Formats: sequence, C-alpha cells, structure tokens
Amino acid sequence: MIEFKFASNKLFVLSVVYFMAVIIVSILSGAANGVSNSLFDYVSNNRGGGSASIMPLVLGVLPVIALVLPLMIDQLEKDMIVLRLKHKRKLFYSHFIFSILTSAFFTLVMVLGGIIASFILTGNIDNLWGTKEGTIYFLLDNKAYFPLYIPSVTSVKVWAYIISSRFLATLFIATCVIFLKLILKKNIYVFFVALILFGTDAFFSGRYSLFLGKTRINLETWISPEDQMFNIVYFIFGIVIVYLICLRNYDKKEFYD
Repeated sequence: MIEFKFASNKLFVLSVVYFMAVIIVSILSGAANGVSNSLFDYVSNNRGGGSASIMPLVLGVLPVIALVLPLMIDQLEKDMIVLRLKHKRKLFYSHFIFSILTSAFFTLVMVLGGIIASFILTGNIDNLWGTKEGTIYFLLDNKAYFPLYIPSVTSVKVWAYIISSRFLATLFIATCVIFLKLILKKNIYVFFVALILFGTDAFFSGRYSLFLGKTRINLETWISPEDQMFNIVYFIFGIVIVYLICLRNYDKKEFYD
C-alpha cells in the first residue's frame, strides 16, 4: 500500500498509544458498572463501557481517523505522485483500501483488548452470558425473559455482530472523512466537522441516530436480530453511497489549486 510509505512512524505510534489508552479507560469504566465476570463484559458491557463499546469508536477511532487520514491524503496527492497516475480514481482506490486495512486494525485491537482484559481480570475468557452466572441474568429485572437470551448470546453470534458492526462503523467513518476532505479541503475543517457530525450523533439512541448512535449495544440488542441486521445493512449501504460519490468526484478533482 502506497499510503504506508508516507505514514509517519511517530504519528502511527502516537495514534495507537492514544487509541489503546481510550480502550483501557472504556474497559475500566465498564468493569466499574457492576458484575463483570466473563469475556464479553470486557468487550461490550451491557451497562456501557468495554473495549468495543461506543466510547472507543467516538473518543478513539473518530478523532484518530479524522486527524490522520487527511494528512495521509495530502502526502499522497502531491504533484509528483499525481503525475505518475493516469487515472485519478486510482488515488481514491488507494485511500479506500487503506481505510479498509485501518478499520480491520482498529477492530482487531478492540477485540484483543477485551480478550486480554478478561484474561487478566477474571483469569478466563469464558462466555457466561448464556448462563445464570452471567451478567445478563443479573441485569434482567424479570428473570422469566432470560430463556429468550440464551440462543442469542452464543459466542459465535456475539462475536459476529460486534466484529462486523465495529468494522463497518469504522470504515463508514473513514469513507466519510475522505468525502469531507474532497469538499472541505482544509484538514482543520475536516477534523472538526467530522467530530461534530459523528460525535454529537453518538449521543442519540439507535432509533434516532443517523451514524454512530446505531452502534450502541444494550440488553435489547441481543434479542433483536432484526435490529442487528438493519444496522449492518445500514452501514454497508452508507459506505457504498459515499464510495460512489467519492469515486465520481475524484474523476473531476483538481490537484493544483
């Protein structure tokens, strides 16, 4: 990937350290919310917090991508680089592939963060959510509803939704930042508009949110596969739409302003 050739090692290290610090704070905040005795309590705590909760997305992924990605785009799109390319949209392809790899990296760090935290703090990485020893049973006011959760909180199903939703949400942020860079040009504008646009939206519940608020996970999420599927399709659709808009505009982009 050509983008990595232009990435500053110092900037990369600082970004990773900052992101990991946000994850640690999020894990500790989740653990402080009550009983946390199994793996997914440290990945996505149903009371808030966890390595893959909304906090790492809003306070970690969002500012890092909004800051770093425009800088990478600037470095790549210097005159000497552009002159080597016959088709301008190849630049966008490069940015998008870089965004995919970055999204995969952030998702992997969130997953590993929860696994490591669970092992350190509980001595195991077991999933107890489907048992009466788990936090879901503890949190339910009406225990009669617990059987509804058992088939929905298997490790495979929980991991599938957490990984897919976090990866797609991160890629959606990155694709939108590329779009903002196209229309706003100045990095300072891109940074603050992205923070305001996505950061404020995160405070809304999934029903009223347009962006990151849809990544919130609570008890109801696990017994609503329809909502899970809707959120996945919603982010995929959003990525495709912004991707096509960027692709069209890159053909018209001028690099010598």
